[in-house]
Amino acid sequence: MMDWKDALSAIVTNTKTRLRYGEPLSKHTHFGIGGEATAYIEVSTIDDLAALAHFHRKWDVPVAVIGRGSNLLVSDQGFNGVVVRLIGELAALDVDGDIVAVGAGLSLPRLSKVMSKSGLSGVEFALGIPGAVGGALIMNAGAWGSSFGDVVTDVTVMDDMGELVQLTHDEAHFEYRHSGLDTYFCVVGATLKLQHGDVGTITTLMNGLFKQKTLTQPFVEENAGCMFKNPPDDSAGRLIDVCGLKGHRIGGAEVSTVHGNFILNLDNATASDVLELVAYIQEHVREKTGISLQTEVKRLGFDE
Repeated sequence: MMDWKDALSAIVTNTKTRLRYGEPLSKHTHFGIGGEATAYIEVSTIDDLAALAHFHRKWDVPVAVIGRGSNLLVSDQGFNGVVVRLIGELAALDVDGDIVAVGAGLSLPRLSKVMSKSGLSGVEFALGIPGAVGGALIMNAGAWGSSFGDVVTDVTVMDDMGELVQLTHDEAHFEYRHSGLDTYFCVVGATLKLQHGDVGTITTLMNGLFKQKTLTQPFVEENAGCMFKNPPDDSAGRLIDVCGLKGHRIGGAEVSTVHGNFILNLDNATASDVLELVAYIQEHVREKTGISLQTEVKRLGFDE
């Protein structure tokens, strides 16, 4: 009798779509933390993604699209389901004047670099964000006062039936570090409207923002980006700093001494170490300032 693994293997018809079982997720996250996924699949075509949606509906096996794993904490127990990364035609980039079509699997640094060379402005801030377009859309990622949703005209998603749905900017419901896109099976891509500009000026701005990021944030150590959302009119990093928590360590996880809103995996940290440190930070900031910090980093494989 066929089980779900047989069914999953059967949907992989494209040679560029790759499927592996028992894949360590620590290899696929910037944190370098996490147990195994029961199955890990790199999907390269719309047809294979639609087949995966049909599989998900029929077998009711959990499916998680993780992009480049830059904003993700995976449980030490791993994930009992299928983890997906988009590649190939789902990471495509097409430029037509100032209108840019991007696949959800495309990396943000690549998008930023290609746009600067094309003399198109609006995504210079994205060079320093190590994630993919899909995650940037779902999280409405941003930096230096800019957000990804600012340049989006429409978003293509796939529903649970494997059908493509086009959403307008307003239908995507972009908010601060949030959107309404995570209710769909998968974000497939988006259309961006950028501004024509001088290549040199755009490149200088992009490199300047990137340099500022490397000077003010930890860049070499394993981490998942900003751990907490900034409260209204304040900075999570500042609050953590004034509470004297920089450098505080639990197990192999440490609050960055460069920027308080980053937790580093310095010495084979476990997900449990990170969550214990998160709770410690939240408790102390709440006691000292009355502000409850909310986490920004996504979690996978936890019972919640």
